[in-house]
Amino acid sequence: MTDAVCDTIESGLHLVAEAPTGSGKTLAYLAPAVASGRRALVSTATIALQDQLVGKDLPHVAAHGGVDCSFALLKGRSNYLCRAKLAAASTTDALFETAPGPEAAAELDRCRTLAETSLSGDRTEAADVSDATWTLVSCSPMECPGAARCDYGSECFAERAAARAQEVDVVVVNHALLCVDLALGGWLLPDRDVVIVDEAHALADAATNAFGQSVTVGGITQLAGRARRLGVARDVTDALERSTTALGSLLFEHSGRVRPALDQSFVDALAGVAQRLADVDTALAERSDAAKMEVALTRRVLASRREAVTRVLDDDDDDVIWIENDRRSVLRVAPVDVAAPLGAALATRTTVFVSATLGAVASFRDFARRVGLDPESDSYRALGVVPAFDWRTQALLYVPKGRLPVPGDAHWAEAAGDELCRLVAAAGGRALVLCTGTANVAQFAARLRERLDVPVLAQGEAPRGVLAARFRREETTVLVGTRSFWEGVDVPGRACMLVVIDKLPFPTPADPLLAARRERVEAAGGSGWRSVDLPAAALSLSQGVGRLIRGPADRGVVAVLDVRLAEDRYTYRSVLLDALPPMRRCVDFDVVARFLEDAATTVPLVEDSSGSRAANG
Repeated sequence: MTDAVCDTIESGLHLVAEAPTGSGKTLAYLAPAVASGRRALVSTATIALQDQLVGKDLPHVAAHGGVDCSFALLKGRSNYLCRAKLAAASTTDALFETAPGPEAAAELDRCRTLAETSLSGDRTEAADVSDATWTLVSCSPMECPGAARCDYGSECFAERAAARAQEVDVVVVNHALLCVDLALGGWLLPDRDVVIVDEAHALADAATNAFGQSVTVGGITQLAGRARRLGVARDVTDALERSTTALGSLLFEHSGRVRPALDQSFVDALAGVAQRLADVDTALAERSDAAKMEVALTRRVLASRREAVTRVLDDDDDDVIWIENDRRSVLRVAPVDVAAPLGAALATRTTVFVSATLGAVASFRDFARRVGLDPESDSYRALGVVPAFDWRTQALLYVPKGRLPVPGDAHWAEAAGDELCRLVAAAGGRALVLCTGTANVAQFAARLRERLDVPVLAQGEAPRGVLAARFRREETTVLVGTRSFWEGVDVPGRACMLVVIDKLPFPTPADPLLAARRERVEAAGGSGWRSVDLPAAALSLSQGVGRLIRGPADRGVVAVLDVRLAEDRYTYRSVLLDALPPMRRCVDFDVVARFLEDAATTVPLVEDSSGSRAANG
């Protein structure tokens, strides 16, 4: 892979590489990038990989690469304390237009201390500050008026971090920041010769979020309150709040994909909000202090909200619009396909896409299309790195064919729970149970606690990081989680000898974005399910299976409690199996029990950096 990265940098083309866990992919792209003398940007999907790059791999390259190498981690602007917003929040609560309550006031005091003592102003240094309060003292790129127009520009934490990023050889960011930069035309991040996208399988989703927009009632109401504090007449801000309330009532009554342009009530409500936003902006523009920083900031936010509302009203065929009604109503709009904007944004940059899992097809054509590469051209090279681990001897793929009905059957949940208990008992705990939905997390955790004498952790009972850390530390613990645990969990050693997957991870049929993508494929004469759902399931399944073997001494079992993976009548199963590492397959529980018994005596415990008997994170 090192040679391929070297060739890519020299040729100016692109590289798409699948490099399984243990293949040394980070050093394989860092070393040639640094040696080339080119300035590089590395983007990741997870915090864990960012920490590995900045805390381990880049220092190693800098120490042993034979050339000087400076590097920095750059986060999105909202991750840094904003001195201007802290000053404003100290006197009034921008959300409620009142003095802050005792709890918020105490948190603001801690933020003031952070501003006085911190060198970075990083959100991670304010773990005891709530997200609600942090929102009051941080700002997004769209809110920031720019250092030149800000009273605190010369001492801005975000500007200092950005200035440092301009100077170093390698900048590390996450996909969200990279894609927001691409969506805004490239003015957020320093210009780089080489872009390396690790965990590239997650790039398209990050781009969908970045190229999309959202509207909430609370967000616009907050804007109305801020405008009122800045002196806008109450009748103008009240009119905005009334229009927003009317829109909120419509949002609350709907869920899922919508076509506002086909519903006059939506058209009227959205048009009303857009007009009232414009009225507030006009009132601010007419003020004698219109250039004042907070006024300018508020106008920027007004413009972005109005742009989002107008985009929904336009109802472009290339966009999909939907409403989420979870804890609050959110109106979202996003491109059906991000290939065009991603491809255009990255076309002039040498880009290396790398991931442990990109897909079952050797040339990774599905992935290439999603990120805007042309599979029919010679603009990119595809590379599959040979697995570093011997999955055929280290792992077993078990499907309880003949023991369970198919998911959807009324008896599946009961039978799957029984099979799960048998498997976990055979492993002596030491199991990561991956569920496709939250309902099964609760049901399986309860069943395990009822039947077995092993510690059971369930997602939702503690923060994700706390659960993952306990799972690594406590050898016989079982962790039951949903989609956020399917990737980014790294537990080598005996603490994780069994990975159980409840069902084949097909996307939710009602997902608005996927529904729109299916329609587009079918309109062109293709199969929406095979082009959209099946590749997504193959990628997710591969991610889940990849939690098992994390080191050369690991051994274990992947158990999939979905018999469709073992029954020939489901012809698509071959696509799913082809996406997985080359494991031995079995349907005999006794074989599984013997394999796990042997693994428990041969797989070592792995100590973490603190010396406790655990697996590395």
